[in-house]
Amino acid sequence: MPFPQGAYRGAGGVATIGVSNLLVCRPGLAPAVADAVTRLLVLRATALVPAHAVGAQFLDVRTLIGTGSVPLHPGAVSAYRSLHG
Repeated sequence: MPFPQGAYRGAGGVATIGVSNLLVCRPGLAPAVADAVTRLLVLRATALVPAHAVGAQFLDVRTLIGTGSVPLHPGAVSAYRSLHG
């Protein structure tokens, strides 16, 4: 993920890396539970991220659903579609 040009005065764009954290559940988890947990994490993200980590979080739609080869739980898919289209 590139660090945007102009984010800091006098600094050009810089290529950076990040490490994803995935909340993993069993496939048999009730879709309503996965939906509720997903909504809680998305809608309350600002309250859940410690102050010293603000700005280091990439909670946009692409990063929320970017799980590599790990499929999203159907309940999480439902929540993301409802929240982000």
